[in-house]
Amino acid sequence: MTKLIHSFEMVVSFLNNISAKISAALLFLMMILTFSDVTGRFLWRPVTGTYELTYLWLALIVFLSLGYTQQKKGHISVGVLIDKLPVRGQAVVDIITYLIMLSILGLMSRQTFLYAQQISNNVTGDLRLPVYMFVIVCAVGILLYALTVILDLLKALRKVVNPNES
Repeated sequence: MTKLIHSFEMVVSFLNNISAKISAALLFLMMILTFSDVTGRFLWRPVTGTYELTYLWLALIVFLSLGYTQQKKGHISVGVLIDKLPVRGQAVVDIITYLIMLSILGLMSRQTFLYAQQISNNVTGDLRLPVYMFVIVCAVGILLYALTVILDLLKALRKVVNPNES
């Protein structure tokens, strides 16, 4: 089981690193676009579509970075009581938390894909970009987050079975 978890971890880590790099690139592009737009407004020639690209890219940045943040344990957690539990107790609490998270992420992913289908004909105002493609990428980000939670769930299950193995 350890080899399976390790192999799964390598795949999930690879995918999360790619999505994090895409998020970082989008953030950089958004910074350049915003700077260009502000400078252009000063020179009476703003960049067309800045508002649209900014809100679309921001959604991608958020959703594509969720899995990476979970992988790095960057989400806020308060462990005042849980830290006092033994390793097995902490793992059981983690398992319950991860199962709740997976059910919510499954619903979110499903609804996001369904929403993308519903808005398949919608385009943005100025640039006429199809919005559903951005929504699908957000759903993929949710799936990457869910894969990372599944990996953490497997690790927590391993801790329950063998608390000395990390």
